[in-house]
Amino acid sequence: MAKKAKYDELAEHFLDLIGGKANISYFTHCVTRLRVNVKDKGLVKVSEIEAVPNVVATQWSGEQLQIIIGNEVGIAYNRVCEVTGLSKEEAVDEQLDDIRPVKKRSAAGILNLFLETISSVIAPIIPAIVGCGLTQGLLYSAQIFGWIDSASATYNFFYTCANTSFYFLPVLCAFSAGKRFGCNPYLAATLGAFLIHPTVMGMAGETIRVFGLIPIPFYDYSSSMIPAILCVYFMSWVEKGLKKIVPRMIDIIVTPLLSLLIASVVSFAVLAPVGGFVGNFVANGMIWLYERFGVIGGMIIAALDPFVLATGMQVAFSPFTVQNLATLGYDFLYPMTAASNAAMGACALYVYFKAKKKNIKALGLSTGITGLIGVTEPVLFGLVLKYKKILWAVMIGSGVGGAIMGYFTVEYYSFGFVPFGTIILAFGPTFAYYMLGVVASMAVSVLALHIMKFED
Repeated sequence: MAKKAKYDELAEHFLDLIGGKANISYFTHCVTRLRVNVKDKGLVKVSEIEAVPNVVATQWSGEQLQIIIGNEVGIAYNRVCEVTGLSKEEAVDEQLDDIRPVKKRSAAGILNLFLETISSVIAPIIPAIVGCGLTQGLLYSAQIFGWIDSASATYNFFYTCANTSFYFLPVLCAFSAGKRFGCNPYLAATLGAFLIHPTVMGMAGETIRVFGLIPIPFYDYSSSMIPAILCVYFMSWVEKGLKKIVPRMIDIIVTPLLSLLIASVVSFAVLAPVGGFVGNFVANGMIWLYERFGVIGGMIIAALDPFVLATGMQVAFSPFTVQNLATLGYDFLYPMTAASNAAMGACALYVYFKAKKKNIKALGLSTGITGLIGVTEPVLFGLVLKYKKILWAVMIGSGVGGAIMGYFTVEYYSFGFVPFGTIILAFGPTFAYYMLGVVASMAVSVLALHIMKFED
């Protein structure tokens, strides 16, 4: 109850600070931030939001305001929804009055909108992936230590459990996309399930013709995301169009029927194959770049990670992580993040020992510990972005650690909190190199900060 009360002031003034309910097009949250897509940025009182107790900072990403809370963001989100009446993970009606004309979007704005949309679809399903990923980590560790036989029924039971969210990824993505795009999420989930129906899976590689005219190629869409998201996006427009022309008396019957039939044909004929090609192209391209330029790629990704985190675009990498986990069985991006987080946490603890001001010392200790666990927004906005020397030291240490991760192709087995929060997910053949990269990041960043003679 006390934790909920911490966010009463934010919840009570939220709508006023954000420009009113009519100014919100979508409201959700990720691991550490409230994410509010607004229609008019000019109506948002950013400075007043930052002055609210327990708000760490704010950050714009396109038309999305990110209110950084920390690891209690779920509590804050629920409290805001309770007080304001906003629906959880659902868009506010776009047809409300007092909406200003939509501005023409630039290329950068379109890219931001695309990334925000993908992120908002992926973010709600991350807990399911984390749960299965942790199960995989525990299972792998138990097998390594000889606590369980990989041929036993018990192992097969938990292995199936651990693989479930990845295999049924199209269904999870479709349901989340349905909520994001404003169509019936259960109808969306049905379309996603259609993509991995046993009959469809059994016909992978074949092509049929619907009505003898429309070619329908079948592929294996298990563990894929983009096909489901594209198909549901199309269905959302079909459903909205039908609701405008179908009489309300028969809407409950006609709209779901035609939405599913039309979306199914178009999806299987065009959208799902295109989405599958794009998803495989991007995933294979990233794997190729990583394998071809492992050391340099790892160094650059890790060194730039603070800027990715600062702009809130770390969630945009979630689809790639999901794709890596589904196709490779491991992810190679998380070790880069581990190197960056380790550097930030180590520098914060160094600040604790070197700073003279009590408030800076306290900030260094608290954010250093949470940073090493894997929650880095407090240290990023509290110290790293405020002191250039810390930022440079973090980038140098991260680059060294990332290069090591890239050189040894370090594996991480699910979403988690790096470097140490969910260290069990790094247990595997490359665990020693994971620890080498993390320790090197910490040591080099602290050494660099010491050489630059940090002062508060």
